[in-house]
Amino acid sequence: VSVFADPAGSFTTAAAMVAKVEKALEKKFERGLRDTRIAVFGATGVVGFCTAVIAAKEGARVTLVGHDGIERVEQIAAEIKSRFKIDVDAADGSSDARKTKLVEASEVILACAKAGVQVVSKAQLKGDGLLIAADVNAVPPAGIEGVAVNANSDPLEAAKAVGIGPLAIGNVKYKVEFGLFKRMIESEKTITLDFQEAFSLAREIAK
Repeated sequence: VSVFADPAGSFTTAAAMVAKVEKALEKKFERGLRDTRIAVFGATGVVGFCTAVIAAKEGARVTLVGHDGIERVEQIAAEIKSRFKIDVDAADGSSDARKTKLVEASEVILACAKAGVQVVSKAQLKGDGLLIAADVNAVPPAGIEGVAVNANSDPLEAAKAVGIGPLAIGNVKYKVEFGLFKRMIESEKTITLDFQEAFSLAREIAK
């Protein structure tokens, strides 16, 4: 029996998010994921976990941000190192001041928190080095204030960065889901598909 692992759509969401960010880095800033400083907000969920793994495997310098302190994200960072042999950092994002500092130190911020939870405000989008803010939350309020649901590498009002919203990410996600189901059905032998195959396909689809 072939298996396509995508718990509640989280693997394909993570794959689509990183692929859209990679494409925006290439098109807008002529660079890739390697050595890019990425902060993942909402890092304790499955989407945040997978996003961190995919980006770190591509050479990004990933920091997992803990909204309730550093302990849980440190455990997740240790799990990622043990399972995937890659290093990610953990940081305390339990106050507005700490979050602001983390945004200022990042080139890309990813909001992977649960629906309807704002994790970064407009006031915190002040970092001069910030290039991209991407958000998977389609339920108001936005995970990153000022990133429109349909933003597709559009300039943000509050920052020099561009925003990628949940509909632009979702468009790639659904195409990836469809493509992987098709591959599974058409395969003559048993295959197993997970977030790594999802990311490979998302890279082909993302514009």
